[in-house]
Amino acid sequence: MNKPNTLIDRLNEIVDEVHIDEVKNIITKLTQINLFKHSIEDNLNADILYNKISAELYNEFSIQNFKIFLLTKNREKTLFKKGNLSEKTYEYHTKVSNESTINITFDDINLSSYQKIILNSYFKETLNLIYIQHILLDLKNSTFIDPQTQLENRMSFNQEMKTLIPLARREKMNIGALLINIDRFQAVNDEHGDQFGDQFLRLYADTIKKNIRSSDIAVRFGGAEFLVLLINVDTEERTLQLANKIKDTLAQTYLLSPNNDKFRKTVCIGVSMFPKDSTDINVIVKNTETALISAQDNGRNNVFRFKEDEENFIELF
Repeated sequence: MNKPNTLIDRLNEIVDEVHIDEVKNIITKLTQINLFKHSIEDNLNADILYNKISAELYNEFSIQNFKIFLLTKNREKTLFKKGNLSEKTYEYHTKVSNESTINITFDDINLSSYQKIILNSYFKETLNLIYIQHILLDLKNSTFIDPQTQLENRMSFNQEMKTLIPLARREKMNIGALLINIDRFQAVNDEHGDQFGDQFLRLYADTIKKNIRSSDIAVRFGGAEFLVLLINVDTEERTLQLANKIKDTLAQTYLLSPNNDKFRKTVCIGVSMFPKDSTDINVIVKNTETALISAQDNGRNNVFRFKEDEENFIELF
């Protein structure tokens, strides 16, 4: 008898003929699952991760509708959902902490027992990776997102500028920078308390986001200040128009106070233009601060455009 040359040859020797094809199939599937696991380990970006899982479930099992969720003390947090599930579902879960499991539920489309075993093997290898991705995303959000307003924070801004500014220089983009400060905001906390003040900040942050494009950047810059970057804005005139629009919109935005009054605040805005004023984003931010101070010195509800000579500041409202 010839000596085995490969692992398959050796397998043929030790497994009886009745089960040899099944064993080979299991090995093939395990190899396939391992390759899939490594493919998603290489990039834990949420969109890429869930797109790969969606494609694999559809291509291998014809599964289109499914939901992945985290269950902690009977509280469910959906991580990803595709389509609407029917009443007949199949679920697999794995424990990720003492109090939490990560679960996947999908339509039970007459899957055989063997197919479910294969699916369970897929999920055993992938659900922990999904949980890691979820933890990484939470960590990123806690690091780069302001908890009060859900806008980017300064740390996120500093990171983003490392990529954006070289691109803006290369592509000769115009960027309009607006530093927005709520006039006499301390009075909000003094009159109605910190909780009301937090709600007011969130309302103004949401209003600012609604009045800029998704490609623009809004940052909680500290206290009652917001920095907005209008990316690739057409002209300086357009920047000033948008600044005034934001100023006027915020002046009409209100939050009902505990006394059921419509509580409003105006804002002042300092404006500077990249690259006209500088190709250094740090200088641009300082320019907006200078312009903002001049706006505040002239009262409330003002927009000021930065000028090299402070005597040449123009009031625009």
